[in-house]
Amino acid sequence: MAKKFSLFSWNIKMFTLEKTDKARVIQHIQKFNPDIFGLLEVVGSGIWEYLFEAFPNHNFFLTEGEETQEILIGVHKKLQVFLTQRDEFKTGRTSLRPGSLLSFKLGDEVYTVLYLHLKSLTDPEGFGLRDAMLQHAFNLKGALDKAAGGSGKANFIMIGDFNTMGMNYYRDNDVSAEVEIKRISYSASRRKMSILPKNSSSTWTNGNGTYSNLDHVIASRHINFKTWEDAQVKVDGWNQFAPDSDEFKTFIDTVSDHCAIYCEVIS
Repeated sequence: MAKKFSLFSWNIKMFTLEKTDKARVIQHIQKFNPDIFGLLEVVGSGIWEYLFEAFPNHNFFLTEGEETQEILIGVHKKLQVFLTQRDEFKTGRTSLRPGSLLSFKLGDEVYTVLYLHLKSLTDPEGFGLRDAMLQHAFNLKGALDKAAGGSGKANFIMIGDFNTMGMNYYRDNDVSAEVEIKRISYSASRRKMSILPKNSSSTWTNGNGTYSNLDHVIASRHINFKTWEDAQVKVDGWNQFAPDSDEFKTFIDTVSDHCAIYCEVIS
């Protein structure tokens, strides 16, 4: 089956021109050659100029606001994209990131892609804000379905760092990360969407033995994705190195504690 377009998302841990290994970032993105890529935790507007030289066939968009960490989107020029900043995903908090919403046509089909970087932390406030941000996304899917002619009709993809880390509450009332993901999966199913399976459940590490499943792709069930050994999303970054190796530590320290995620929509 032919590839229609590819998507890539990567939280690059406070991405700056001064402290991040920019050459490694460029090399890692080019490894996948994505049609659309989103870089999360971008700090400083000068980064787009650096990427502009490395990716001359892409156009770029950077969110803006009072938050210190922005979302940078790169889109290959072969795609004619309408891109908007959706501030409702801040849920009234100016320090939170907005959503980046892309819409484009391939033949007679309209696709909508939403890049998200949800609130972190395991306290009740962080958990509640993540839930509210996701409800905005699922409500958007409902509106898109209506415009497309009925329930489940819209070609909608959500991708990014969802920070699914659960909630520490009171005594036996904690919510595990696994339960939070199940809650999201249930909400997705009500909109005829699914969380795509990844080739690794760990997308974040502290470098000292702690791993978490934070980054996801959620898509309309009728969209076809390429499969690699039962997975529809590739996870790639520090997981390519042995946990006790210098390469592992260097990647985390100078590039990111998150792995990138990548998927391909096919006909």
